[in-house]
Amino acid sequence: MSTQPLKANNGPADDQEVGSYGYEQELNRGLSFWTTWAIGFAFVSPIVGLYTIFGLGMETAGPAWLWAIPIVAVGQLTLAIVYSQLAARWPIAGGIYQWTRRLIGPAAGWWAGWVYMWAIILIVAGVVYSGGQFVGELLGLHDRTPGTNIALAIGVLAVVTAINCIGLNVLKYAVVVGIASEVVGSVAVAIALLLRDHQQPISIIADTSLTPGGSGHFATAFVAAIAIGGWAFLGFDACGSVAEETLDPRREVPRAILFALPPVIAVQLLTAVSILLSTPDLPAVIGGFVADPVGNSVVSGLGDWAAKPFLVIVVFGFTACALAVQATASRVVFAFSRDRMIPGAGVLRRVSRRNHVPVFATLAVGGLAALAFIYSNALDVLVRFSTGAYFLAFLFPVAAFLYVRIRGRWQPHPTAPFKGRIGYAVTVIAFFWAVFEGINIAWPRTASTLASTWAVPAGLAVFATVGAVYFMWKRPDQQPLASENEEASEALHTPSMRDEPVVSG
Repeated sequence: MSTQPLKANNGPADDQEVGSYGYEQELNRGLSFWTTWAIGFAFVSPIVGLYTIFGLGMETAGPAWLWAIPIVAVGQLTLAIVYSQLAARWPIAGGIYQWTRRLIGPAAGWWAGWVYMWAIILIVAGVVYSGGQFVGELLGLHDRTPGTNIALAIGVLAVVTAINCIGLNVLKYAVVVGIASEVVGSVAVAIALLLRDHQQPISIIADTSLTPGGSGHFATAFVAAIAIGGWAFLGFDACGSVAEETLDPRREVPRAILFALPPVIAVQLLTAVSILLSTPDLPAVIGGFVADPVGNSVVSGLGDWAAKPFLVIVVFGFTACALAVQATASRVVFAFSRDRMIPGAGVLRRVSRRNHVPVFATLAVGGLAALAFIYSNALDVLVRFSTGAYFLAFLFPVAAFLYVRIRGRWQPHPTAPFKGRIGYAVTVIAFFWAVFEGINIAWPRTASTLASTWAVPAGLAVFATVGAVYFMWKRPDQQPLASENEEASEALHTPSMRDEPVVSG
């Protein structure tokens, strides 16, 4: 490893892009639009999202919970539109942290980065933990102890961490292969199920009488289902975190953010409908008596022969998702450390001279994610808290962006989409959506355990307390940006080349 400035062989234009913020081009700029899009798509992942929410949605609001998917999808698309504008303005690693800091100042930026960093790290833990259980099923390990589940999760995490440490080329090919298998396999399974005799009539999708507790409880249950749906559409912002590794980032990263969600929405809706219509025992699924309602429907609809092939598709999907999530998390840790925002920043910001990967940040993400497995009932708590924290992180740049736009101080980049009044209206909608869904997810509804019920408010209280202690002790918000602390050429400090904050601070 080396801490010496590294000039990657990317050409003067790419060096100038990162250099205009006072940073050196240390990461390897080799991602095309399609690979950047693939990282965002793999993070959101229709297979991972469906497995996360299908059973819980059925247990919460019955089959009519599926209508929560388009509602959440529209809300998340408004956030993606806002993020595409910010990514065009500041296409640098760190995403939410960088955007918030440059919009309204370093203190808000630090808190945004702090919440964002921990949310993504815990999502890594949740994805590999779930993926490990499907690997166990594929290996024939059906009666697993908590220790076995943890061992499988650590095994998946080790493989994913190794791939992310090897380099960008291996990462991008692994992600592309993973999502190709996931999309082709899941769409093929969905179409095959829809073409066979259905176990349930299509009208079941609108039947609110099957809501647990009766149809009179549907409105309340449906609001809870919208909260569950929010768990399935996170990660399109990953495209912004790999901006320093994307060619022509001001154009390609905003496009990747915008196009990451629509195909996931389409695949997930198609698959969810096909799974629901193929469910053989609807009351058992609604009652929570079926451990794997998705796999059960596939086997019921296609036959026992489909069990193993479908498990392979699921494992590919979870692996690709874990790769994308950890890659995103490592770039966030790297960007946060580059500005000396967290303990150990001097080590965590190092980039390998050999493959231009933030290896120490990647290893740190893997190690911290593994610590989450100490709690044996980790999965439900991890999913609930990380999603709530993610929506809080979503809110930081959206609120800051809305404030700046209200003050009339926003200067969009020419390549940004939705620059006019439509963009303003979408920003307002995105703000209220993030507030609503964040509160909805955090609301302490009765869950399987006390820890699950209070996962979001209690978890946020713990991380906020730890963050406040560190913030007041070290005052990271008073650390100068790299451009104010490291030697840079005179040209980088001229107004014509520097990308100044929209709001000073």
